[in-house]
Amino acid sequence: MECKDRNNRSAIMLPYSFLPSMAAENLRIVANKIKALLGDYDAIHVRRGDKIKTRKDRFGVERTLHPHLDRDTRAEFILHRIAKWVPTGRTIFIASNERTPGFFSPLTVRYKLAYSSNYSHIIDPIIENNYQLFMIERLIISGAKMIIRTFKEDDTDLSLTDDPKKNTKLWQIPVYTMDEEAS
Repeated sequence: MECKDRNNRSAIMLPYSFLPSMAAENLRIVANKIKALLGDYDAIHVRRGDKIKTRKDRFGVERTLHPHLDRDTRAEFILHRIAKWVPTGRTIFIASNERTPGFFSPLTVRYKLAYSSNYSHIIDPIIENNYQLFMIERLIISGAKMIIRTFKEDDTDLSLTDDPKKNTKLWQIPVYTMDEEAS
């Protein structure tokens, strides 16, 4: 997790282990209840909506900062990518900003899926905004046996895409096919 100090234009990296101490107690309680209900689970953070934006260049060609992200975060590709990491039959908690209902349903051929919306009876009375929901989901993810991120943040991370997380300012043509062998 990166913490920016805008006054002197610096940033420090905070370890994920620091996260639980930052959350309000009521959010930690909710996350712990959900983790207990999930039992033994893995987690995937799938960042889509805000990162899959395109714009047309001066020739009218669609371009994006993350050329493989749309493809790499589709359920069919995720299924292929995580097969070597997550055994069939495992419960996977998915935290995502994808708004399409049933978007991740193809994963159910191999896994049991759980989302924060499955626990709305626990979450809804507590959260007042999306930041609180985000924090609860991050706490749930931190309790997973295996965590798969959207972007690789360090060499040991498992990730859905090999595109860089940091904004490279290099707008490229999006890749939508699965022609490339998933690594």
